[in-house]
Amino acid sequence: MSQTAGAPPAAPLYRRKRHPYGSRMDRPIRSLSALVAAFLVFCLGLASAAPAAGPSDPDPAPLRIVLTPDEPQTGDAVLVEVECRSGTSCPPDVRLSWSEQEIPLFPHPLRGPSFRAGLLAVPLSARPGEALLEASWTLSERRRGFRFPFRIRPGSFAEEALRVDPRHVRPSAKDLQRIRREREELERIYAAGAPGPLWEGGGFSVPVPGEVSGAFGTRRLFNGELVSRHNGVDFRAASGDPVAVAGSGVVRLGKELFYSGNAVIVDHGAGVFTSYSHLSRIEVTPGQRVARNEILGRVGATGRATGPHLHWGVKLNGVSVNPIVFLEATARLAGK
Repeated sequence: MSQTAGAPPAAPLYRRKRHPYGSRMDRPIRSLSALVAAFLVFCLGLASAAPAAGPSDPDPAPLRIVLTPDEPQTGDAVLVEVECRSGTSCPPDVRLSWSEQEIPLFPHPLRGPSFRAGLLAVPLSARPGEALLEASWTLSERRRGFRFPFRIRPGSFAEEALRVDPRHVRPSAKDLQRIRREREELERIYAAGAPGPLWEGGGFSVPVPGEVSGAFGTRRLFNGELVSRHNGVDFRAASGDPVAVAGSGVVRLGKELFYSGNAVIVDHGAGVFTSYSHLSRIEVTPGQRVARNEILGRVGATGRATGPHLHWGVKLNGVSVNPIVFLEATARLAGK
């Protein structure tokens, strides 16, 4: 039907009455939308409250790991502190490893039962760059694990040339047989250390008061032809000066060796050994329990040495590390 110009528009045949809050059809739709929105907000809240899982493990890691130093150099000893964040104590089978090196863990001497500590050795030969510390434990009868990333920095080491007895540069066939036997004996000793720490709460200290005369890691050229790395530190001292045990432990060796001369090795447990070389006299015996600062021998110049001094070495998990950095790392366990 056409509409005449100027006439009012015709009223519709049917007008829906508006409900003040929308139609009855609108109300269930709006209620459903509100429920969906509330559910999404709840899910987002759960996601933000949950800790983020590591990229290599779908489950959130219940372990917190702190390294000191956090970016070690090649040749460093590293303190590893582990906090178990689930429950009141650490799982008894927590294991840490890096580059085929098992890191013995023991109760943290300054923290509660939910903390563990261990010592990691970074070899001189380690490749600088990114590294991954492997952690594993058992939870609900399943083996769990994750990887903790850290960075290794290249160390800076000096070079020096030394003159020694030619016999210690070009050993005879007989000497080579002796060197091989001694190496095998040392390998057995370092592979059979006490599982837990034997040192007291006081930690470790330097075995003689003299200044360092030979740094760890130095590249040494003997008699112009033999190149080696210095796997300890040398302390300047006079012949006959007393040499003290760096920390409590058990003597595992006390004898004359081809290169080290009169030497003592002490097992401190948890993968830690200290060695004392070129002594003029040994005053302890294998199997003897010794305390920190107890005298074990006297400074000398036996073995491959250029003069009286003490060569002090630290083996950690079978790896030679910088004894000065080792002192710094273990000082934290003694509260220093």
